[in-house]
Amino acid sequence: MSEKDEVKPFHARDVSSGQEAADAVAAVLKHAQERDAAARAKTPPKKQPKWLLPLGVNLGVFAAYLLIWSPDWVVLNPIAPPPTEERVETTYNAMWMALNKIEGFRMTNQRLPRNLQEAGVADTSLEYTRQGESNYVLITEVGEEVLQFNSAVTTAREWGNQYANSMSRRIGG
Repeated sequence: MSEKDEVKPFHARDVSSGQEAADAVAAVLKHAQERDAAARAKTPPKKQPKWLLPLGVNLGVFAAYLLIWSPDWVVLNPIAPPPTEERVETTYNAMWMALNKIEGFRMTNQRLPRNLQEAGVADTSLEYTRQGESNYVLITEVGEEVLQFNSAVTTAREWGNQYANSMSRRIGG
């Protein structure tokens, strides 16, 4: 290849009369004209049936009636809370888990946690109070009953055994 040779891309053709460009422009204009004709020929959307308006009005009036006057068949029975004994048992379980996490934290870190979250307890119904460096109190209320654990008075193991004995009496074992 010499410097006199003209280098063209592989898809380039020799100079033409412009007929190809005119044909391409004509094709684009024809396509645009067809699109405009198709857009004008669109059918308008259907109107709603005449029976839908009275139906909608009647349903709206019926909904207002149910909302304002609430007949007996609309009012659902409220869900009653579980019995107090069942809630106490559930709370004992939560306290037992919290005690285990506090005691585990104490064994691992050689100190009491500053709060329940530090020990990994997520239950917000329990009140945790430190009494000095080695004792703490865990309190919660269930209805009229107050559940309390005081580490200065009893150990977690004794409290757990007391809980297990009371539970076996309830179960009948």
